[in-house]
Amino acid sequence: MSTSARDARHQADGTGPTQRISDHKGDLIVRSTYTRPGRRRRQLGAALVGLALLAAACSNKKDEESVGGGDTTPASEGGATVTTSGGAATDPPDATEAPDGTDAPDGTEPEGTDAPASTEAPASTAPAVEPVMGGTLVVSGEAEVANPWTPVAMQCDSYCQQRARTFFDPLVTYGDDLEVHPFLAESVEPNEDFTEWTITVRPDITFHDGTALDADAVIYNLQQTGTGLLVSKALTDVAKVPNAADPALMDLKIEKLDDMSFTIFTGKNGDPNTPVPWPDFDAYLAGQWGLIGSPTWLEAVKTDETLAAQPVGTGPFIFESYAPRDRLIVNKNPDYWMQDASGNQLPYLDRIEFRVIEDPVTAQQALESGEIDMFATSSSQVIADFQELGDEFDVSLQDELTETTYILIDQSKDNALADARVRCAMSLAIDRVELIDATGGGILEPANGVFSPGQQGYLDDNGLSLEQDIDAAAALIEEYEAETGQQATFEFGHTPNRINDQIAELLLGWWNEAGIEANDLQVPQDQFITLALLGDAQFQAFLWRQHAGVGVDQQYFWWHSNGARPDGELSLNFGRLNNPAIDEALDTARSSDDPEEAQAAAEEVNRQFAENCHYIPLSWTLWGIIGEPSVEGLGTFMLPDGSTARDGAGFSGQFWTQTVFLDEG
Repeated sequence: MSTSARDARHQADGTGPTQRISDHKGDLIVRSTYTRPGRRRRQLGAALVGLALLAAACSNKKDEESVGGGDTTPASEGGATVTTSGGAATDPPDATEAPDGTDAPDGTEPEGTDAPASTEAPASTAPAVEPVMGGTLVVSGEAEVANPWTPVAMQCDSYCQQRARTFFDPLVTYGDDLEVHPFLAESVEPNEDFTEWTITVRPDITFHDGTALDADAVIYNLQQTGTGLLVSKALTDVAKVPNAADPALMDLKIEKLDDMSFTIFTGKNGDPNTPVPWPDFDAYLAGQWGLIGSPTWLEAVKTDETLAAQPVGTGPFIFESYAPRDRLIVNKNPDYWMQDASGNQLPYLDRIEFRVIEDPVTAQQALESGEIDMFATSSSQVIADFQELGDEFDVSLQDELTETTYILIDQSKDNALADARVRCAMSLAIDRVELIDATGGGILEPANGVFSPGQQGYLDDNGLSLEQDIDAAAALIEEYEAETGQQATFEFGHTPNRINDQIAELLLGWWNEAGIEANDLQVPQDQFITLALLGDAQFQAFLWRQHAGVGVDQQYFWWHSNGARPDGELSLNFGRLNNPAIDEALDTARSSDDPEEAQAAAEEVNRQFAENCHYIPLSWTLWGIIGEPSVEGLGTFMLPDGSTARDGAGFSGQFWTQTVFLDEG
C-alpha cells in the first residue's frame, strides 16, 4: 500500500497519543485516545462490512509477558490486574523497521515494503513466554449467528466474527499501528488517485479441502459476497458491470491480471465511468467481505444448503461440529500456513470449544465455576465485579476508540419516533449517571453521541445536552401531542438478560414521567439484527451498541441514505436515516484529500445527529476479555510482515486465536 499519494495523505497533522483517566468508585480505568498521523483515521474492525456490529481495540493480556503489551494498571487496591488497550497502538514504529503499509517517521517510503515471502515472524517477535502446545480452550460469547457460516449470508455480530475467523482468514487486517496490513493478500496497492486497487494473493496456501488459494478463488469470494444481499449494501461505490453469463445481473468490476493478482475499480453508485477517489477502500477488505472461503465448498453449498453450516477456509482451525445456540467446535489445522518466530507450527491450541451464553451474569458464573476458560463481555457491571476479585482472573479491557451504547430508532415508521421532538424528549428524560451507577458498575462515561473520544468527528460539545430535564422533555411531548393529536408511544426492544431488563425498567420509568408511553419488548439475540435489517414492525426503538472506529468513512453505509431501504427490505442503514446534510458530509469525508475539510465534514455529521436526536446515546461501551490466568498469548500474534496484529482484527470482544495457549503450570 505504498504510493507517493498515500505518503502525502499520511503526513502528520496532529498531536500524539493522549490519555484520559476516570476514577469511578475506586476502579481506575485508563482510557487512551489515539491521534493518528495524517488525515485518514481508520476503523478498527475493518469497516464491519456485513453485520459485525461492534469494534474496539483489544489489549494484550500481560504487559510483562507479551510483545507490545498495553498499559497495565491495578483496578483498585487488591483488585484484578487490568490491561487496557492503549499500549502498542499509540507507540510510533521503530524508525528502522517501519512495517509494510505504514509511514516512515520522515514521511518517506521505507525500503522493502513488499511482504516477506516467509510466513515466519521475525526473530525479534519471539514470544516472551515459551508457549505450551496443545490443549482445549472453552470460550463463551453472548450471541448466536444468523445464517451461518458463508461470508455472503452471515448476519454477524462480534462473537460470530470471533468464531468465523478461526476457520476463515481475511485478505487484510489491522495492526496495532491502526494501519491495514496484508494477510492472505501479499500486497494491496492503489493507483495514484485511489480509484483502482490491485491485490496480489499470497502464494502456497491451500484451503482445508485442498483447494488452492489463488486469484480465481479470491475473486470468486469477492464477487459472491460483494454482490449478495448483505454486503453489497456497503459497496455502493465499487464499480459494477453486467455479468458475462447473464447481463441482467451485475458483477463487481474486478479484472484478473494473472494467476495471483487482480484489480478492483471504484465507481460512484456503481457507475464504472465515474471513478471515486477512496483512500480508505482497503479497510473494507478487512471485514466480512474479505473473509475467504473455499470456492469448492461454496459451490457445493449451492446444491446442498446444509453444507453452509460446515465451513471450509484457510484458517488456523478446521471445523468439526456446530450445534446452534449451543456450541461450535474447531480443531487445529496441522497444515496452517504460519509459524511463530521459533518455528513452532501455529496455532498452539489443539481445539477450541465456543459456547453461546447470552446472559453475561450466567457467563460470569460459568467462569467462576470452571465451566469455561474465558469469555468476552460488554457488561460493565460484570467487568467491575471481576475487578474486585483480585488476581483470581485476568481482565483485559478494550476501551479505546470504542463503540457507543445507544437507542437505535427506525425513523421511517409512521409513529411518534419519526418526530425529532419525541426523540429529543427521550434523551432529555434520561439520567445517564444514575443509569451507569445502577447498571454499569459505575465505570462508564455518559456519551453525547455515536462518536467516541478519539474518533474523527468527535466533539466535546456537539450540542446534545446530557443533563436530565424531565420538564423540558414533557414540554416537547405536550407540543407534539397537541399538534398531531397522537400519543407519544412506541415499542422499546432489548435482548433478554438481567442487566438489560434493569436498563429498560429505568428508561421506561423516566419516559413515563415525561409523558411517553413505551412498551417493553424482549427480543432473542439471534433475531435482534434480523428485525432491524428488515425494519420489522417490532423494530421501533432498540437498545443497541455499535459504531466504534477511527474514520467516519467506515460508518458510511450505516448512515448514508443510499443504504436506507423501506421497511420490509434489507437495509444496513438500520435507522432508515435520510438526512441530506449527513449524506453530503459523508460523501465529502470519503473522497477529500484536504484534512481540514474531511475533519469538518465528520464533525458536521456529529452535529446533525445531536440536533435531530437521530439516535439516543447512553454511554461509551467498555469491553472486557475475562479469563483464567492459565490463558496466555492474547495480543502476541504477529502478522506476516512482522507487525503486531490488532487483537481480534479490531472487533470488540475478540482475539486472535493463533497464539493463544494454556499454561496450567
